[in-house]
Amino acid sequence: MTVIALTSSKGSPGVTTTALALAWVWPEVAPARRVLVVDADVAGGDITTGYLRGAVTSTDGLLGLAGGRSDDAVAALWNHLIALDDDGTRLLLTGISDPAQARSLVGTWSAFVSVFAKLDDEDPPVDVIVDLGRLGSAHEAAVLRQRAGHVLLVMRSSLTSTASARSAVRRLAEERAAAHDDSLGLGCVLVGECQPYSRAEIADAVGAPVVATIAWDPTAADVFSTGS
Repeated sequence: MTVIALTSSKGSPGVTTTALALAWVWPEVAPARRVLVVDADVAGGDITTGYLRGAVTSTDGLLGLAGGRSDDAVAALWNHLIALDDDGTRLLLTGISDPAQARSLVGTWSAFVSVFAKLDDEDPPVDVIVDLGRLGSAHEAAVLRQRAGHVLLVMRSSLTSTASARSAVRRLAEERAAAHDDSLGLGCVLVGECQPYSRAEIADAVGAPVVATIAWDPTAADVFSTGS
């Protein structure tokens, strides 16, 4: 199973948009697998009101899963998922709408990790993309980040973004070294390469590899952020 945690250090570089964009191309990269986007932004997720434009089925996402009582956690998870396409290849677990709700999830993140780990046994198996929002938020889902196979810092190629990303990379590297005995699996996703700095310049400046770049495309981004 692949678990990828996306986060940012400052501003709005497009973590949620990147998570949804990855999910949309995932079947082309891994055609025998499904993909689940988990909205774990404790500042309050935007997918429900943005991409889905408020048109959601009867599910209460993370909060419902956390509050449920079931001997079969994976089966319970499926009851709280939303299909983003007709065949259910792309799935969504919605998050909280109010930051005040984040406190109620603090003791449940480890249980979520265990549930996600079992999704590789599904048919077809499911990979997980976690939208963690901004690094350092109160009650953040740190355990999801620590136990993910990959942690990707979403950033832009501006001087401001690079400066904040440098300290964030140091923190994430220390965190992964403590959890995994090394900092492997840590990298950056660069939104808008060469605006003004290149991929190589960014990697050198922040101290982590740029594992992927995403084009600066406001029109496409607007589809994922507002559903229009």
